[in-house]
Amino acid sequence: MGRKKILIIDDQPEILDVLSEIIEILGHEVYAITTGKDLDRIFDAHDIDIVISDYQMPDMTGYDIAKIMKDNYPKVKVYIVSGYHNILSDEKMLKYGVCGLLDKPFKMDELKEILKD
Repeated sequence: MGRKKILIIDDQPEILDVLSEIIEILGHEVYAITTGKDLDRIFDAHDIDIVISDYQMPDMTGYDIAKIMKDNYPKVKVYIVSGYHNILSDEKMLKYGVCGLLDKPFKMDELKEILKD
């Protein structure tokens, strides 16, 4: 498994801390932000490989993040984290280029799967 640069976006700092720690333990470089408004700053400074975004945040949704990635950084893989998968349709995921969903609470096997080469 190659070392990847992972951006995590979640408005809950405790979720960012836990997910960041897990991903670092798995051997990857992690950047964490609490708002999608910081995307340009992160992407100007780092070559991000994967974005893991919470679905529901105060300033934007995971789909908003995915659309920005698809329009501006099409090589970046986007995964959405949610405890409510029934609101995330396959049609919308395809439309916005979402690669997959992660459950809350996180499962180590799911994280390993999306981070592997």
